[in-house]
Amino acid sequence: MSFLNSSDELRYRSYYTRSFDHFYAEESVAEHPAVLRAREVAPDIPFEMLRSREEVPAEHRRARTLLAVGGRGNAVGRCPGTRGHICCNYLTVDLYTGCNLGCSYCIMQSYLNFSPITVRIDTQDSVARLGHIARLNAGRLVRAGTGETGDSLWLDPLFNISAEILEGIREYPNLVLELKTKTDFVDHLLGKVDPAQVVFGFSLNPTQFAEVEEPATVPPALRLAAAERSVQAGYRVAFHFDPIVRSAATAEAYAQLCTELGRFPSEQIAWISMGTIRYPKELRDALPDRPYLLDEFVPARDGKYRYLQRDRVELYRAMLKQLRAVTSAPVYLCMESDVVWRRVFGGEPQELPELRRLFEDLEVPSVGEAQ
Repeated sequence: MSFLNSSDELRYRSYYTRSFDHFYAEESVAEHPAVLRAREVAPDIPFEMLRSREEVPAEHRRARTLLAVGGRGNAVGRCPGTRGHICCNYLTVDLYTGCNLGCSYCIMQSYLNFSPITVRIDTQDSVARLGHIARLNAGRLVRAGTGETGDSLWLDPLFNISAEILEGIREYPNLVLELKTKTDFVDHLLGKVDPAQVVFGFSLNPTQFAEVEEPATVPPALRLAAAERSVQAGYRVAFHFDPIVRSAATAEAYAQLCTELGRFPSEQIAWISMGTIRYPKELRDALPDRPYLLDEFVPARDGKYRYLQRDRVELYRAMLKQLRAVTSAPVYLCMESDVVWRRVFGGEPQELPELRRLFEDLEVPSVGEAQ
């Protein structure tokens, strides 16, 4: 396993064997190098080849089953955003569907109806489409990420797909791939992929919140340690405070987390995002009662339930002040209204010099348009 050192081989073999009871692959990808790598990393997970995903037994359609599939339609598109709110101008690459890190607030719970952890193995079409978009937007920053419907790095030591994508886009210097995670699984990539084209993104919440509401994730302190290793190896990192949850117990902890970011050079932090807890009615119906759901929420223009606007503004202003005390890295809001932007930052992102490049409009052609 040339992409893992010996200690990582032992760690990941044990970790993935504990995480999965079954490993299925569609016959179209069963001999793909990524699937063969996964079988080598975790040989103790029972493996079976299927003609199609529909053959996964009903009793195995759950999060302890891993399923590798071929490409299906368009896997690259704009961040879906939300009606009436400003989007972060981000492209999503749908490699993974689902994870079993156990975050209680995960929006995937509201619409997943096929529950094995699914991995799209063949990335050629995704790489080609990313390249096409990068060429159309020469001179503009194109940000893409693989963490929209799953954790970017949770399964990467198993399949090593991120390295394949980064190799495929290396001729497009304006294209940057963010690998967003709640793990510390970065070491298999450090020193092996181009630092100019990858950003390691870490979702952060206070430890006392993560222990209860993100039970199978890597503790935030270890995520920060992985971020430090990444920076020391010459890579840029990003941090995402999302979802921010309001409580007397977490207020001081968020302030401490913001202070922790002062240990990173500002120029090595590509961006920081903030977003408060929000959820569609379908997710609320799927959730058990959690303490953070007992706060006051109201339906917003996009149909999601959010804190009152004045409360969100207060939370953002407090965190922005704390962040500005320790870093000059770009900070933006995730899925927030123009009104909230103006009340927190004094303007919309395109009006703010430090954010203009991140939010510059991109030309994204429809699927099937000539490449």
